[in-house]
Amino acid sequence: MHILTSDVMTKKKKASLWFEDPVDEIRRMQEELLRNVQGMIRVPWLPIKPPPIRPLFRARFIPVRMAETDTELILRAELPGFSKDEVKLKVTPNTVDISAEKKKVSIEKNESFYKQEKVYGSARRVMTLPVEVKTEGVKAKFENGVLEVVMTKKEVKKKEEKEIKVE
Repeated sequence: MHILTSDVMTKKKKASLWFEDPVDEIRRMQEELLRNVQGMIRVPWLPIKPPPIRPLFRARFIPVRMAETDTELILRAELPGFSKDEVKLKVTPNTVDISAEKKKVSIEKNESFYKQEKVYGSARRVMTLPVEVKTEGVKAKFENGVLEVVMTKKEVKKKEEKEIKVE
């Protein structure tokens, strides 16, 4: 009896990061399964497709928590690794657009070596709000990688109801 072994089986699985999209993880697992099957079985009608080229950086998904009081809508977004200057916020009566972009180039020179690093990262989230808010007087505070946005709700006029007698 001959047992097939593959170097793919011996590789350690890389843990997914919490900010990655879960669908990306499923796609990655699906591609890995296809590569494993193609490595074990060579069937002429099963095309051997190279794995897709993944970008070196990935747009991140921003986790957001939202709370509501009688007069305000409070939104907290986690943006670890970004500074206050790299974060942009746009508020309309119905939506909030949070984006952050980091670009950094570092060059280190010495007599024996030259080192250059480029770092790029971005994250964006556009959310539809559950109620309309006023765009004036929006307060935003960024501290320790957490963006807190406090928005005042628009006053909703109560609909006047009148009972009508049916004849």
